[in-house]
Amino acid sequence: MTERSKRRPARSAAQTRLKQLETRLAHLESQLKTLRAEASGSVGAARAKLESLERRAADQIARAQTTLKESLDSIARTVAASKEAMGFKADRLTRAVRAGVEAGTRAYRRRARR
Repeated sequence: MTERSKRRPARSAAQTRLKQLETRLAHLESQLKTLRAEASGSVGAARAKLESLERRAADQIARAQTTLKESLDSIARTVAASKEAMGFKADRLTRAVRAGVEAGTRAYRRRARR
């Protein structure tokens, strides 16, 4: 038997955005590592220029990390709210089913007495 290929569900916009942020952050971190290596071996104006670039790259990394953290926090809050809402709806549905079963039982018993 041939095995069916398992298709992944399509990514949501938030998942795609998070993946892009993670990729961008990894790229910036590798660039910063390269800049630090180059700056350590440079002197004079070249060193000052590379240190300036290093600071800008570090700022971009900090912003990307902050954005990523905020996105993850937002997703966590959304999941928690959704979980709570689903729990509330499940409780209501359970009560409704029980009430329906009890009402059906009472109606059946009333009919059986006649």
